[in-house]
Amino acid sequence: MMRTLVPSLAAALLLVCANACSLAAHTKADRASGQSNLMAESFAGKNACNPENHLRPFIIEWDATDMSSFEQHAANDIVFVQYEGCSLRVLDECRNESIRGEAGAYKPAEWTSGSLETIDINNEAELYAKLPLGHATLGGRVNGGEKFHMEYYVAGTRTATRDAVYEKDLAGKYGCDKATHFVYGYNLGAFALASAKNLKAEVGGSAFGFGAGASETRASSADKKGGKLAVCDSESAKEVDGCKAPIRLTLREIRPGENPEKTAMTSTDSDTALNAAGLVNAKVEMSEEARAHFESAQRKMGAGDGRGCLTELDAHDKLDAKHKSDDPRSSFGYLRGQCLMLAGKCDAGKVLIRKSAEQSNNALMGPEQIDNMVQQFNNMYCQGKLGDRDALLKAITTISMGVHNSKGGVKGCKESLATILKLKGKVKAKDAEDNQILSLDDNLPAYVAGCFGRAGDCEAARKLMIEHMPTERKALMAKNPADVQDKIYTSIFEAYAPTCKKI
Repeated sequence: MMRTLVPSLAAALLLVCANACSLAAHTKADRASGQSNLMAESFAGKNACNPENHLRPFIIEWDATDMSSFEQHAANDIVFVQYEGCSLRVLDECRNESIRGEAGAYKPAEWTSGSLETIDINNEAELYAKLPLGHATLGGRVNGGEKFHMEYYVAGTRTATRDAVYEKDLAGKYGCDKATHFVYGYNLGAFALASAKNLKAEVGGSAFGFGAGASETRASSADKKGGKLAVCDSESAKEVDGCKAPIRLTLREIRPGENPEKTAMTSTDSDTALNAAGLVNAKVEMSEEARAHFESAQRKMGAGDGRGCLTELDAHDKLDAKHKSDDPRSSFGYLRGQCLMLAGKCDAGKVLIRKSAEQSNNALMGPEQIDNMVQQFNNMYCQGKLGDRDALLKAITTISMGVHNSKGGVKGCKESLATILKLKGKVKAKDAEDNQILSLDDNLPAYVAGCFGRAGDCEAARKLMIEHMPTERKALMAKNPADVQDKIYTSIFEAYAPTCKKI
């Protein structure tokens, strides 16, 4: 018995030794960091860059230009991305420039009382799990044994006006063929990340100066940063503006097939296209579900998502058959009309708003006032292909609004001015009261100075103001010496663009 067991035991020992030696060789710490290569062969290693595991990535790779481009894109449209492995690419062309918000938009930010959060990266597994998009630039350093510390603060969140996007929604649209996900939401705030070896130990404090007022001395040691951590807890609205940078995305996959809730918007600009719910009087009784759809429509309209607004109104209509918007006497048409305009159905929107105004109880509104009101709705909300007159009036309204707020930026001022210069000679005043057209030449210097000045480009504002002065006024100015002309122009410019005034 013993003689037969000994060879078996010896064989078993040899097998164990062989397996152990093989495992030791396989797990040999051949990296500079001493980390095992075994993880790369494991399920976790093979799936480290699987987007399904990382649908809320921090965007630490983006520089100021990337951040600015993303914010400009997200101001009007849902952002689509190609997300594969540990790489994310924004598909900037996957949108319709002529109909903003066509595929959806983002609601206004919901601000929160945040707190400072920290992330420590000690090895590759933690880098993959916590900062997958950072692997491209930090992977080699972490592989070499370097450790990182990150702090971030979430001040608010913006979410999309739609919960899902389907493949058929994007079919045939230029620039969308590689889309894998859309940005359902994104966090606003600030972050800073640096190598742990470059940071001084802080007992119960921040390594990057959070809570230190406007001082950013420690933040300068960061390898990567977005926003300004130092100002996130400030009481100054101007300072806190530095804590509103996009820092983290919430991604959702593009769903296969066609949207099961696809509705309306396939009909032509006719009376039948106007059949949807509209503005609800506070006294109107409706179910909680119907009210929820209506309130959602209002929010989507405010975010510039015309199609999403119409979808919600259609859903409301099915639940509240007593108050359908095909009856203009119900005063429901105003919201529907605005949403039609936002979705590129301007003619249908104008018809609906006009009919609603004609049926309203406001006996003081004559036809001229109704026409002016409809035109103002058109100037504010219409998108897509417009006739020359509508396009010109919309551009005038946009550039004049830019005198008082900087939302459109320099780009908005430039686009409006280009449209005005293209069309102002072609579009004639329809009557003696068509003041926007009749007074355009006289008002244009003030519009360009105020719009570009408010947007922050004072040099262009002054140059364009002088360039677009009426010929008669330029001729009178030319009679003065150059220094006198300069003083007069400066005085006029500072009146038109007070934000550019030198104090």
